[in-house]
Amino acid sequence: MGKIKIFLLFLSVYCLGACAAIPIISSSTDESALLAFKAKITRDPYNILQKNWTAGTPFCSWIGIICSHRHQRVMALNLSIKGLKGTIAKEVGNLSFLISLDISNNNFQGHIPDELVHLHRLHGLYMQLNELSGQIPGSFGFLNRIHELFLYNNSLTGPIPLAIFNISSFHVIDLKYNFLGGSLPMDICNNLPNLESFNVSHNQLGGQIPESFSRCSEIKFLDLSCNEFTGSIPGKLGNLSKLEQLYLGNNSLTGSLPHDICKKTTRLVTLYLFENQLGGQIPSSISGCRSLKHLSLAYNNISGVIPTEIGNMSALQSLYLISNNFTGELPFNFFNISSLKNIGLGYNRFTGNLPEDLCFRHPNLEFLEIESNHIFGSIPSSISLCSALSVIALTANYLTGSFKTNTN
Repeated sequence: MGKIKIFLLFLSVYCLGACAAIPIISSSTDESALLAFKAKITRDPYNILQKNWTAGTPFCSWIGIICSHRHQRVMALNLSIKGLKGTIAKEVGNLSFLISLDISNNNFQGHIPDELVHLHRLHGLYMQLNELSGQIPGSFGFLNRIHELFLYNNSLTGPIPLAIFNISSFHVIDLKYNFLGGSLPMDICNNLPNLESFNVSHNQLGGQIPESFSRCSEIKFLDLSCNEFTGSIPGKLGNLSKLEQLYLGNNSLTGSLPHDICKKTTRLVTLYLFENQLGGQIPSSISGCRSLKHLSLAYNNISGVIPTEIGNMSALQSLYLISNNFTGELPFNFFNISSLKNIGLGYNRFTGNLPEDLCFRHPNLEFLEIESNHIFGSIPSSISLCSALSVIALTANYLTGSFKTNTN
């Protein structure tokens, strides 16, 4: 019995010291964190926090708060589109049961606190459409349960932390419209088996496009447009069998279109490669993209004739080849694609004439731009039958006659 008393006495003394250093996390911690968040708000136009978030009232009933039934701990904080202005309190990192944090579409400023790394249960972080600055915390690499990260339309700078590309739970990463620089890691998809959407458009990223994107086998949406990427388009992107939308426009990509870009991408709906420095010719294998609706190769240096196989792409709705070096006759002779709505072939070296049955072949035509080519002959009288046509540009050719619009 004496030994037991001695042990209990030792345990009591130990806990007075060592155990006191361990923070006690409870519902009162959540309330304190929420009130700290409120204290950093400088503008609350609808008085949501001012009138509703008051000490002494159950915080689980506050606007924007969802609590777990069992523990009465904050599981979700949603204050999207509330007109709030201020900075993000570091105490938010104490909401240890938080699964979803949404303060999107407000006017939050300042840096993203490093303390958010403590939100180990977090699945979704939504801070888009604010005025946040500084870098994305490198500590985000420890949010190993996160599925969705939305930080787009802010003023974030610096490189994208490499650590976030090691979080295998990611489904969506959206960082568009910031000022992020640096390059993407060459092994970007080695540890992202569940990634479905990746958007870093409208930033200042450079370097080459990693070939390892081909390992993101679940990816459906990939947008790297409006950056400073160089080098060639990785041919292995053609192995992404679930890819539906690919945007690589407005970069400094060189080389030619990969012959196998449509190797397995039978679900591809959108392919935008405009405003690069691509050369070569359009490979006939592009017809392998059987689901393609929107194709833009505008503002490049692509030459040669348009392959007749494009006429087999029955889903095609938009074809933009403006400002290249295409030659040969206009492709209308093999265009029997009734779904086409937008055709942009201007500023090339096409020859030939416009077919009389243009509007019978393309009854849904809304946009027709073939200016600055070598087109001759007369303007088809049947063009007035294109009842949906709202934009037509035929100048700087050798056309004769005029056309009447359909006023019905």
